[in-house]
Amino acid sequence: MAADGHELMSPPTAEPYVTRFETKVTAVDGHRVRLERSYFHPESGGQPADRGTIGGVSVTDVTLEDGEAVHHLADSPRLSVGRRVLCSIDRPFRLYCMRAHTAGHLLYGAAKRTLADVTYEAFDIDEQRVRVDLETTSNVDDETILELNELLVRTVWEARPVSWESIPIDAAHNRADVTFDGTTTREAADPDYVGIVTIGATTNGRQADPRRDDTDEPWDVTACNGTHVRNTREVGPVTVLEWSRSRSGTVRIELVVGERAIERRTLEKRIAVDLKRALGNDIDRVSDDIGRLVDGERSDPVVTDLE
Repeated sequence: MAADGHELMSPPTAEPYVTRFETKVTAVDGHRVRLERSYFHPESGGQPADRGTIGGVSVTDVTLEDGEAVHHLADSPRLSVGRRVLCSIDRPFRLYCMRAHTAGHLLYGAAKRTLADVTYEAFDIDEQRVRVDLETTSNVDDETILELNELLVRTVWEARPVSWESIPIDAAHNRADVTFDGTTTREAADPDYVGIVTIGATTNGRQADPRRDDTDEPWDVTACNGTHVRNTREVGPVTVLEWSRSRSGTVRIELVVGERAIERRTLEKRIAVDLKRALGNDIDRVSDDIGRLVDGERSDPVVTDLE
């Protein structure tokens, strides 16, 4: 609670690990229900709405109206105003969104260390991937994306702490270290306050990348009203999927977390193994062999006598 009595951040943002709670119904309008206190995250800031149930009825959508969460149910609920009701949030999907959202911040932190004049343009999470749109004056190519991916994965391994707080919007705009995107304040539940998510310095004895001199600084500080994990290690498997540049110059980077990241890494490993077999060489020489093939100079494969 802030000194002015303001409740620090909306409940789903401040307490993202809460997925089961009981509260009072304050309004019922057909399939639309309002609650005295809700931990359901509404669709906003590029993060999809939570799924779950209210009084056993499926929640199909959660929107933000006049700063308050409105829960859209699959059927007209048998609920009355003033009744206490048990609510349950789909935990696997919430955790996926927490990991995906945090991964987006990690990628932006990597972009700030790799690209020139980079700004955060847009962010979006769906069931398949995370999309981050950036503006930069840098010439982005595949090598740049490989560098970004390495920083992204390394920052997960570094087990950096993730924290969040709510501060007055004017104070946030006066901080030079805070990054804003176009939707943060427009879709905020409270127009006077904004959530600040900080991915901190390395801790827990993990060694940071010795090539960088910023390891004692926060990785990223962004105005954000989404849900996040407490530590970057909780993001788990993550990898860049693909990238593109629009005609206007926007660089779009798509990444995946969890099961889809594992599937992508397995596919890439399979491709590397297939290339190794086709070229008849060790995996660490495949890249050189491909370069020679492109130049028309295929090297003789290494022949091993197994008999």
